Amino acid sequence: MKTLLSLFCLVTYLTCALSANGWPVSLDMACNKALSAVACTFEFTNDANENLYLLKRGTPLEGLISRFITVSVAGSPIEYDGPFVHRLPPTKDEFVLLKAGESISTTVQITDAFSIDTDGLYTVQYSRPLQYLSVDEMSELSNGLIMESTVQESIHIYLEDTRVLLKPRGPEETDKVDYTVNIESCSSASFVGGTAANNKGTLDAHKKLCSGIDKVNIGNNTLYVKWFGAFTSARETKVKDVYKKIRDGLAGKTVTYVNGGSHCAPRMYGYTWKGVTKVHVCDLFYTFPVSCGSPGTYTKEFGLIHEWSHAFGYTDDVVYGSSQSQDLAKTNPDKAVKNADSYGWHYCESQ
Repeated sequence: MKTLLSLFCLVTYLTCALSANGWPVSLDMACNKALSAVACTFEFTNDANENLYLLKRGTPLEGLISRFITVSVAGSPIEYDGPFVHRLPPTKDEFVLLKAGESISTTVQITDAFSIDTDGLYTVQYSRPLQYLSVDEMSELSNGLIMESTVQESIHIYLEDTRVLLKPRGPEETDKVDYTVNIESCSSASFVGGTAANNKGTLDAHKKLCSGIDKVNIGNNTLYVKWFGAFTSARETKVKDVYKKIRDGLAGKTVTYVNGGSHCAPRMYGYTWKGVTKVHVCDLFYTFPVSCGSPGTYTKEFGLIHEWSHAFGYTDDVVYGSSQSQDLAKTNPDKAVKNADSYGWHYCESQ
């Protein structure tokens, strides 16, 4: 019966119900082309016999500001071209209460973050576990323990006349640069908005990064294994390549720090895009000390290496946090060498 349902979904471009049995939160998806955009609707249902709190972060419930889906055409993946937002562990206000049997849905335009410009059969697959807590567990959120529900939902949709579709929004437009500082050990850093004190803190962290990146020793050592997992020459090459791209980007390009931005929110450090020379810093960023501290300490220097690993090194946000990054190194080193936070913690412990 499930095979027939999947075939029916493929032919009619409706939702394919592939969610794993037994998980407390399930997902239904549907996508359609409307005028100049492709919109997808996501419906999350609490299938448990108790009330649950679903984390909105990293899901379409907060909009398309993270990569929670993959999109491919004829088997070829399409690069995510949306923002990479750096944030601290979640607080209670980032969860939504889903009562037993209740559903919540939202719609996002995936063309805001994926460039769809070839006619053909597309696959849109949900690619991130759903995170949740029971009512009782919510009181222990400070422990950092959040349950996960795996979803394996995907849909197929044939798209034609894709030339009329809007392109991804890309980096947001910002005001003109207020001033630029030339740095001996790097290239130059420009600033948009912000107070003199805030910009000085960012500049001090930037200078630390310029000199500190050459202190990083990449090889088969304890520090490498701690943050990137079991050593292989292939993964070592990946780590060295990311650091080299960060070093070359900082040394050879004028970078811009924008104070604030449309994606800034209370728990957000900052954000950027891949392949750009601009980082947005949010209010939370200014509250932290400049220099790297003990492992697990949030600082401005840590925040900047995280962001530039995205922009210059093309890393992803697989997990956030010190303990989560160490766990990732142990369980999935292939993903650890692609994780921006892993570079932040590794860099800071190398200083």
